[in-house]
This record gives sequence, structure tokens and C-alpha cells, in this order.
Amino acid sequence: MDLYSMIEAGGRMKFEVTAEDLVAFADRLIAKAQEAKALELAHQQEANNKETWITAKEVSKMCGVCSTTLWQWERKGYLVPAHVGSHKRYALSDVKKILTANKQAKPLE
Repeated sequence: MDLYSMIEAGGRMKFEVTAEDLVAFADRLIAKAQEAKALELAHQQEANNKETWITAKEVSKMCGVCSTTLWQWERKGYLVPAHVGSHKRYALSDVKKILTANKQAKPLE
């Protein structure tokens, strides 16, 4: 039984470990973390495949800003479009995040 299995079994215990045991434990933790990250990336990619993309005109209308503001946001990295041919498309989820953040921001008094 390895160190990871003993910890998963739970309960109170004391044990003596060697350097090799610690290295094996660390390797197993790293492998678990990499698996979790790969799964997260797969879910993220799946969500991106289902993403709705909208035009600059639609973004301007939703946010109540002009095209110059969109250009400035792009330069600052605030809202970065994807380029489809010669056209720009914005992820609807990104636009919604901006709108939500602005609603939650409190005005200065």
C-alpha cells in the first residue's frame, strides 16, 4: 500500500516514510492535478464550442457604447474580439461578464 492510498483510507495514523515514498506521493499528486486540469480544459473547450458570437454593432447596442469605445477596450485587453475573416466577433459570455461587473460596481459618492 502506498502513501496516497493510506491517506485516502482516512483515520488517524502515524507512519514513517522514505524519500522514495515522498517522491512517489508527489508524483501521484501531480498526476491527479494534471488530470483535473485536463478535464477542466476539456469542459472549457466544450463550452467555447457552444459559444455565441455577436457583432460589434450588437455589442455597442448591448453596452450602450460607440465603436471607438470597443476599439479602446480591445487595445486595453478589456474586451478582445475573435477575428473571423475580416470581421470581428465578440463572445456573448464576455459581454455579459462586463455588463454584470458594471451592474455590481457601486457609483462614487
